[in-house]
Amino acid sequence: MIRRIGITGFLLLCTLAVNAQSFNIEDIKNMFGKGNPLKLTGGFSANSTFNAGSEDLARDPFVYYLNGNINLNIYGNINLPFSFSLTNSGTSYKLPSSPNRLSIHPSYKWITGHIGDVSMTFSPYTLNGHIFTGAGVELSPDGWEFAAMYGRLLKAVEYDEAQPAFLPTYKRMGYGFKAGRQAEKYRISINVFDAKDNVSSLITPPDSLGVTPMENLAGSVTFLYKPAQFIEISGEYGLSLLTLDTRSLAENRDGIMGMWNASNMSSTYYKAFKAQINYVGETNRFGIGCERIDPGYKTLGAYYFANDLENITLNAYQAFLQNKMNINLSLGYERDDLDNAKASASSRIVGSANVTVMPNERINANLSYSNFQTYTNVRSNFELINQENPLDKLDTLNFVQLSQSANLNVNIITRKNEAQSHSLNINLSYQDAANKQGGVYHIGSVTEMINAMAAYSWTFLKSGLTLNGAVNLNNSKILNGNTLTWGPTLGASTRLLKKKINLSGSLSYNAGSLEGVKQNEVFLCRINSSYSFLKRQSLTLAFNYQWRSAFNRPGVNNSLLTLGYTCSF
Repeated sequence: MIRRIGITGFLLLCTLAVNAQSFNIEDIKNMFGKGNPLKLTGGFSANSTFNAGSEDLARDPFVYYLNGNINLNIYGNINLPFSFSLTNSGTSYKLPSSPNRLSIHPSYKWITGHIGDVSMTFSPYTLNGHIFTGAGVELSPDGWEFAAMYGRLLKAVEYDEAQPAFLPTYKRMGYGFKAGRQAEKYRISINVFDAKDNVSSLITPPDSLGVTPMENLAGSVTFLYKPAQFIEISGEYGLSLLTLDTRSLAENRDGIMGMWNASNMSSTYYKAFKAQINYVGETNRFGIGCERIDPGYKTLGAYYFANDLENITLNAYQAFLQNKMNINLSLGYERDDLDNAKASASSRIVGSANVTVMPNERINANLSYSNFQTYTNVRSNFELINQENPLDKLDTLNFVQLSQSANLNVNIITRKNEAQSHSLNINLSYQDAANKQGGVYHIGSVTEMINAMAAYSWTFLKSGLTLNGAVNLNNSKILNGNTLTWGPTLGASTRLLKKKINLSGSLSYNAGSLEGVKQNEVFLCRINSSYSFLKRQSLTLAFNYQWRSAFNRPGVNNSLLTLGYTCSF
């Protein structure tokens, strides 16, 4: 019944939208016969990497990446964009989502289509950036908003004993729609998302691994209302109906679950809502907001969810000294264990402060502090410095839950004239964090981390030569001791042949110690070059050499050669 009501409402809104639009056949006639009928633009890039060294790395000796986008414009009104991403990295594994992407996004005025491997977002509580293989459409006629999608969210993957790290998945199909209306003083929208696993898509049911066929129906309603010039009231209410095993016995249920045809003994539902009221002035802003998400809230249209939380937040913004100084403040109360099911509950005062100061064009300073519970990827500076392949870790699933963090960043142009420019950058950060995945804190995860960096840059403006140096330091207190890593970096870059050739290189060294005893050393040499020829084509060549040693282990070395070609038209 819920599905029928949703579809009926969607068709009704579409009917209203069509009736609200004026249609003139002359517009189509006038569109053709003026200017160039076809215009093709786009770009293409091809990169390949060659790996060699004394260590047996868990990577292919040769990897290629192909990316491209093409847009066909017809008489300046119709756009047909096409994009793709192909690689042989990871294709040897059986994954629910292929690493290769192929999509096209045609558009005409307020109509945009999505075909292929694409993603769409309706709401944080329903469909939120999940990649699917199928088709979608977005319509934005004057004052209206419509969107719809249908496709495969996950492909069927059988269990492979040779790859136990990859869990099997059922084939999962999904569809959804969104409809909304926007005016000067208000905005309202509704969206519905439905996904279901195909029980017969796997030969062997992986029940012993905790993988069962699921079905989900989720929806939300959002609104924004401006009763006065500087006042905004907004909110969203989300509901997710989830069946954990579609093979379970049917059960007569009352209320919302009784209205859902897919409901059975394994079904449950979750609620979420948030509301906000703001005063938005020219140089200041004040507001209060609240959010509550049921324990276990999830949908099959998103990868991650923060749930089992309730918070009330106050926020304020004020500009001073003719916008040379800005202050952002946020203060709130947060608690969990909303259903009193945990062995222990927690609550805390959460807050953040951000101060930006720009007294003149040469000095820029920012100081921030936050203890909000957020998910992010906390990485030491040395993870980036020591990374051999810049194409590695393009998409990571390692999330870290921060409890509090503080950061100070200062940029100073110490000297600048027609010939030279000198700049100094200082960054200090402190983080009290713990690695949390799947609701479990891992033993040995970082509890405290201090990062410090000082960098100096010297640029000769006429020749384009830049010299730079930096010193990085990381101090991490973990459960089994105190780890200190530090090291310098020296680099240079220049341009030759009327800026057609770019050359750059760097040398980095860092050493790590545990409780004062040296544990490892890393030396890295990087050389990068690019050559721009014709009008919009370029070749890149990069070479990385890394040597590293560990405590009581022989040193190893690895070399990486990257060759690339890019063009745009």
